[in-house]
Amino acid sequence: MRYALYVTTLYCVLYFITLTLVANLHGHWWHKVWLRRLLYGQFSLGLVGSSLWLLSRPYELTWLLSIGWGLFAVLFLIQGSFLIALLLITPTVLGSKLYDRLRPGPQEAPTSLERRHFLRRSLAVVPALGVAGVGHGIYASGAQTRIPVIPLNYPHLHADLEGLKILQISDMHIGPYIQLSDLEKLLERAGALAPDLILVTGDICDHKPDYLAALRLLESAPAPLGVYASLGNHEYIRGIGRIRGHFDKTTIPLLVDEGLSIPVGEATLFLGGVDDPRILRSEESYQHLQNSVEKAVGDSTSDAFTLLMSHRSQALDYAVPLGGVDLILAGHTHGFQCGIAGRSALEPFFPERYIWGHYAKEQTQLYTTAGVGHWLPFRFGCPPEAPLFTLHRS
Repeated sequence: MRYALYVTTLYCVLYFITLTLVANLHGHWWHKVWLRRLLYGQFSLGLVGSSLWLLSRPYELTWLLSIGWGLFAVLFLIQGSFLIALLLITPTVLGSKLYDRLRPGPQEAPTSLERRHFLRRSLAVVPALGVAGVGHGIYASGAQTRIPVIPLNYPHLHADLEGLKILQISDMHIGPYIQLSDLEKLLERAGALAPDLILVTGDICDHKPDYLAALRLLESAPAPLGVYASLGNHEYIRGIGRIRGHFDKTTIPLLVDEGLSIPVGEATLFLGGVDDPRILRSEESYQHLQNSVEKAVGDSTSDAFTLLMSHRSQALDYAVPLGGVDLILAGHTHGFQCGIAGRSALEPFFPERYIWGHYAKEQTQLYTTAGVGHWLPFRFGCPPEAPLFTLHRS
């Protein structure tokens, strides 16, 4: 609920910024009745979508959530793209106005025919830029999942863990936009990098009939130390009992509120799995997450390298006080599918922390992946990824 309210507030802020720019700087457009109606109608439909989204949460109406979130998300993307296009063209308009003020002579009045033609031609690119922005985002969402190699340094890493390769796959959301064939291709490319361990941190599949098939593909992936999984919120949305039954038919351990030790030569890698609180908003849900973190690492020993799988990156705040947790791999956020320079572009505007990328707090490191799949087929500056981590002694 809180997340939906923040996003709706941001949508309203973007709308009123757009309205202000059009009315005060782009007066030529403001006089177009069709444009004003389009802006008013788009905003109203966005609020309808947001209302349906909010209404679905307390009653857990999945179908209403899909309709409301889908409608709101599409209009949010259109609103954001139009505003970006306006911001790109605004310096040209301001420069033209300043030019008119500084040039002497009565023939250079701001209402001159020459200036009007110039502004009309300039403003004509605004919808083109908006369409280009949306088109790029849709194209980027379908791009090949990248496998960035991320080195992680630890001063006291055991010699037998030096160079250990850990592949994280998260938020695949196999369904309308991501197919089983996409997962198969990803695993083929990742296999060429020879990961020692594959960790799946939730939200595997949104299409129920494909869930077991997805697990079979993951199960067959070559990884000497094995393939392990933890839960995401979509496992609960799709039916946790049935999904646990699918895991029971495979050799993939599903770690929930527990951990296990994996021997690596003379070293020990302790792997824990955190349960997902489904919706992280209430005090009880945060307490659930904290309790789950404590249970997941409860059997870890001081000489082990402790790695935690958590769909929620907020686990970092509960793991640090415990001490001894070396690495947390998280997902869920998708980086909000919009990024700048390896960070979510929306991170400064939301109370959620650790949205995308590498973070460190005291002796614990965290990586929140942008994920393989997406809510809607749109990504801007935040490509789909399955990171490969290599451990090193610094």
